[in-house]
Amino acid sequence: MKLAYMMTTPEAAPLALCWHGDPAYVIGRIAEIGYAGVELQVQDPAKFDHDAIATLASNNGIAISAVSTGAIGAAESLYLTLPDAAGRRKAIDRFRAVLELAAEYGVDASIGRFRGGSKIAGSREQAMTWLREALEELLPLAESLGNKIVLEPQTRYIGDLLNTIDETVTFIRTFDSLSLTFEADFHHQSLEEHSLVASLVEGQRSGLMSYVQIADSTRHAPGTGSFNWIDLMATLHAAGYDGWLAMEFTQGRDSDRAAQQAYRTVRGALDTIQA
Repeated sequence: MKLAYMMTTPEAAPLALCWHGDPAYVIGRIAEIGYAGVELQVQDPAKFDHDAIATLASNNGIAISAVSTGAIGAAESLYLTLPDAAGRRKAIDRFRAVLELAAEYGVDASIGRFRGGSKIAGSREQAMTWLREALEELLPLAESLGNKIVLEPQTRYIGDLLNTIDETVTFIRTFDSLSLTFEADFHHQSLEEHSLVASLVEGQRSGLMSYVQIADSTRHAPGTGSFNWIDLMATLHAAGYDGWLAMEFTQGRDSDRAAQQAYRTVRGALDTIQA
């Protein structure tokens, strides 16, 4: 398993859950700390230099692990389940650009809060209909590009669509596409699942879990809460997961210190189970 840290791209507004700053400095520090990858939180791919970010990552020996969309809704209130057709059209077109950006980097693109929910759409049924319509339009593009759309189950305080892994897997299996998967997230699963550990096993067994985001029980850096990191890393290892572990947690005042804390904790747990 490889460790990645999340950062905003240059055009994106600051997000509480990832490192925001000069990309050259952030990517350089991520590499110095020991991370193997960087996950990009993107707001608008048309407004930054894609090649410059790729070059910074390459020059620092860092892989781009994924492209995420949390910044879009947070900064622009743009969601796939907006009640007006023009808004939904704009959201779909924005995600098309995100998918194309992700394909440039050879990675997948995720949908979390960007999908929206019942409060936005007016009802859960309507929200699910519009989410399905958006995915039916976007999946052929992902298939042609060779990457995936990765759904993130999220806790109910974020929204009411796809809260658990089981619900998300069931939804994914209603599509005739191999380009739709999901990512686990320790924060959301710890609040929504009967057992965080069991949900990781079931997620891996589904064959649809392609990415994992992590935070401690406090949603701060690993090592600051009550999660048993050796147990969690051993569970993923025993279940057969061997992909990215991306840090997504509240940064506090010092992202550098948070990144170091997270790396020591998770890398230490991985080294222990692999010894």
